[in-house]
Amino acid sequence: MVPPSSSGAAARRVGPGGAAAGAAAGRPGRDAGRRAAPELRVVPSRRGGALRRRLVSILPVAMVVGALLAVVIAQALLANGQVRLASVDKALQTEQGVHRHAELLVAMAETPPRIVGAATSHGMVRATITELPFVSLSTPIATPKVTPPPAASTATTSTAPVTTTTTLAPAP
Repeated sequence: MVPPSSSGAAARRVGPGGAAAGAAAGRPGRDAGRRAAPELRVVPSRRGGALRRRLVSILPVAMVVGALLAVVIAQALLANGQVRLASVDKALQTEQGVHRHAELLVAMAETPPRIVGAATSHGMVRATITELPFVSLSTPIATPKVTPPPAASTATTSTAPVTTTTTLAPAP
C-alpha cells in the first residue's frame, strides 16, 4: 500500500485555523485545547535496500574468490597427479631394466655352446653319426591326384528363387 503524500494528508486533516478537521466537525469541545496530533505515515525500510546493496557489492568479490579457490584446488590436484605419475614412471623404468636383464639372461642360456655344455654335464654324449633323409633333386616327384571341384550351376532366366547345394567329395 502506498502512503499518501504529506501535503495531501495535511490538507485533509488540518482544517482552517489549525484545528484538526475531525475535532472541529465531530467533537467540538473535547480536543479543542490540545494541539493537533503529528501526521503519521508508513516509511519504507532502508534496511532491505542496504542489505541488497551490500549483497550486490559482496557477490562479485565472493565469486572471484571462489573461482580463485577452485583454480588453486585444481592446481593442487594436478600437481598431486603429476607426482603419482612420476613415481609410476620411475617404477616402470626400473621394471623395464629388470625385464631387459632377464631377457639377456634367457638369450645367454639359449646359446648352443651352453646347451651342449649342460647336456654333457648331465651325462649326454654327442652323436657320432648324423642320419638325414636323402632326397634326390634330379628326380621329379609325381604330381598328386587332386579331386576336381564340383560343376558350377548354370544361370537361368526364371523368376523362381534359385537354390544351390554344395556337395563335398570325400578326400582320397
